[in-house]
Amino acid sequence: MKIQRAYTKAGESPYEAIPFRLASSEIRNPDGTVVFRLDEAEVPSGWSQVAVDVLAQKYFRKAGVPARLKVVR
Repeated sequence: MKIQRAYTKAGESPYEAIPFRLASSEIRNPDGTVVFRLDEAEVPSGWSQVAVDVLAQKYFRKAGVPARLKVVR
């Protein structure tokens, strides 16, 4: 089976076509205390603040997730 390239160019990262921006997110307890704060997360520029908050809440600093982040582009 041979799969032909459709949406990317050979030798180029597929992430080069996606504009990114820096965003911050805070996760708070019901009493207002900050549980987790993330400054300068690099996210696609089309993402809303809600999308950034969901990313932080679900995927950053959870048990079993390494503290080191890897840039994809």
